[in-house]
Amino acid sequence: MLGRHSWVRVFIRDFEGNPKTQYFTHKIMARFWAVNAVVAVAVFILASAVWSRISVLYLVLVSLYANWSTDAGAMAASEAAGENAVSEYAIGQETAAAEEDADRLLAEKD
Repeated sequence: MLGRHSWVRVFIRDFEGNPKTQYFTHKIMARFWAVNAVVAVAVFILASAVWSRISVLYLVLVSLYANWSTDAGAMAASEAAGENAVSEYAIGQETAAAEEDADRLLAEKD
């Protein structure tokens, strides 16, 4: 049986190896950042005092997301390019039972 937060492991494995999940996730995030850009411009124009306080935090978060998405894309590309799975080393060693449970959950989603 999978643990309490094992859905994170299932999502990460699905995101790393399933192009449909990658596309869906990136589509959602592209829409989020498009809306976020409109909100950021509106705050900059309409509430410049607020913008001067939160702009540094906003830039840090955008930079962190850009770095994370670049790394995630590179990992997905290297996973897709090779014949052998490399993600098991990035996530850490799993027991055979936990991997079977994760595979079963992924199969149930399809």
